[in-house]
Amino acid sequence: SRIRILQDFLLLLIEPVLEHVDQILVMTVNPGFGGQKFIESAMPTVSTIRRWILERGLDIDIEVDGGIGTETVGRAARAGSNVFVAGSAVYGAPNYSDAIEAIRKNAHV
Repeated sequence: SRIRILQDFLLLLIEPVLEHVDQILVMTVNPGFGGQKFIESAMPTVSTIRRWILERGLDIDIEVDGGIGTETVGRAARAGSNVFVAGSAVYGAPNYSDAIEAIRKNAHV
């Protein structure tokens, strides 16, 4: 099962159900359309969730979606995310394969 978190979500509501999920999606843009700027203020949320997961010894993926590209994927990875959705950074690039490779390279921290 999966939980999706928006920026205004009360984070403490998910802590009691962590043992019951496989993945948590943290939106790093306001959902609705592509090409938006990465919302940096979502990174403390990712860090908090990752800390909770590690403290409990759980195996849960943290996915970030929105504004992910070569400049932002490293920050998301350092915060604790391990799954990344990159739309505009890939589909807006002249070469999809090169864009994906660059994002992957920058995700390894």
